[in-house]
Amino acid sequence: MSLSIISLASLASDILLVSFASDAKKDVTHQWSAMNDPVMGGQSTSRVAVEGNVLNFTGTCAIVPALKAPGFITAVTGNRQGVPENFVDVSSCTGLSVLAQADSDYKGFRISFGTAHPAGGFRYSSGYKADLHPTVGQFGPVQIPFNGFTDFWDGATGDPIHTCAENSTYCPDTQTLTNMKTMSIWAEGYEGDIHLQVQSISGYGCK
Repeated sequence: MSLSIISLASLASDILLVSFASDAKKDVTHQWSAMNDPVMGGQSTSRVAVEGNVLNFTGTCAIVPALKAPGFITAVTGNRQGVPENFVDVSSCTGLSVLAQADSDYKGFRISFGTAHPAGGFRYSSGYKADLHPTVGQFGPVQIPFNGFTDFWDGATGDPIHTCAENSTYCPDTQTLTNMKTMSIWAEGYEGDIHLQVQSISGYGCK
């Protein structure tokens, strides 16, 4: 079979971006920690730890009394004391594939990366963010195309205000996809207890 008749889709592959395996290479391992809502007396709590070759993210997204609305909890890397991490280049990929499982059908999981901040955006909101809907009760991959991310999102709820589909200005740029520098997994905007386990995060559809 000649190369000319092989579909381009068959030439696409995955690029491992983040791994929690004990034998993973250094360029895909990162230091993760918890960061909870500190604003106006937020009462959310969480624990983040790499255990048994997975990232364990557990906690409670609680109502912020002063706001009368849910706060947030995050598992974050690359933002500790402002020190960025070096990430593998996934600028040739179509999106992210997250291999994870949740204990419940919690609606507020999201994932973000990078430090982009749009003109007119919320003061403390940075990075490209998208909803994350992990499988419940068993590990499974969830694919999120990069055009499903936006850097113009509501700092109070995490919901998108302007989308990448609406305006390409808000789409992840090549510079960020070359080295994301920071990444966060969120539980926000919905009150409740969560337990999320993540095995790996990859770029998919890479050329």
